[in-house]
Amino acid sequence: MKVREKITVLVEARLDATSADRESLRRALAILALPQNLAKATRLGWRTVDTIWHAAGDVATDYNYYTKRTILLGVYASTITIFLDDESEGLAETRAFLGRRINGIMQFEKAKSGFLKRTEHGFSLSRFVGRLRYPTA
Repeated sequence: MKVREKITVLVEARLDATSADRESLRRALAILALPQNLAKATRLGWRTVDTIWHAAGDVATDYNYYTKRTILLGVYASTITIFLDDESEGLAETRAFLGRRINGIMQFEKAKSGFLKRTEHGFSLSRFVGRLRYPTA
């Protein structure tokens, strides 16, 4: 499976696991939304997306570790808001929403990759200063 498919399946599995207790989830989120519970809510959300990425086989240790989880946290949180009010057959609205969000992220990553390739051989001030300090023979 591609990474996007793994993440989609894992998020859907997480939502399916909580679908029987949607009202409990709604009440828990209302409590976690209180200002005094912000740190706890953040930790719980981060732990959830971290578990999803680990289950998908992610082994990143650089800045990608944080960016992947931060992006998925936003997608997951917005998907939960749709999930709580979804009355469609088989959570079709939620699944479609999740698919659109993940496709949007993939389009952004594709554009970012193209931009980075175009600027890869351009002028870099940090590379220039580094070469002044540590000249090569």
